[in-house]
Amino acid sequence: MKRLPRPVQLDFVAPVHRAPLAGAALCFVGLAAALALGLAFDRKLAERGRLEAALGATARPRPSTPTPDSLKVATELATVVRELSTPWTRLLAELEAASRATASSVSLLHVEPDPTKQLVRITAEVRALPDALAYLKRLQKSEVLRYPTLESHERRKDDPEHPLVIKLSAEWRP
Repeated sequence: MKRLPRPVQLDFVAPVHRAPLAGAALCFVGLAAALALGLAFDRKLAERGRLEAALGATARPRPSTPTPDSLKVATELATVVRELSTPWTRLLAELEAASRATASSVSLLHVEPDPTKQLVRITAEVRALPDALAYLKRLQKSEVLRYPTLESHERRKDDPEHPLVIKLSAEWRP
C-alpha cells in the first residue's frame, strides 16, 4: 500500500522556548569580559595622560642665560647657514655667459662674492682695454648684477704678452 504523506501542520504562533542555561551563562561571561576590557582601557588611558603630563613638564625648555661661547658658536653657525643658503647658481651662470661672449679676449682669474654686502668683485685678464670695456658692457646687461664698474686696471710687465689685469665690482642681486 502506498503511504500518504503526512499532513503539514502550520503553527503561526510559535511557542516560547526558554533559553538554555548555557546560553545565559555565555552571555553573562561576554558582558563581564566587555566590562573588564572597558575598565582596562580606561586605566591605560589615564596612565597615558599622566605620562604625557610628566613628559610635558620635563620637555619645557628652561630659560638659560647664553654664555659668550654659545653666542660665538651661534654667530658662526648663522654665518655658515647664510653662506650655504646663498643662491650662487644665477651669479655663476651669468659670469659664464659673459665669459663665453668674450671668450677669446677675457679670462676670469678671481670671483669674490660678498653676500652680506651684496657685492661681487671680479678679477680678470684681458689683452687690451677695449676688451675690458666690452666685458664691462656685457656685464651691465645682466639681470643678476647691478652697476658693474671698472675699479682698476694694471698692465702686467712680467708677462711677455703684457696683458691687462682688471678689477670690477658690482651689486649682486641674489
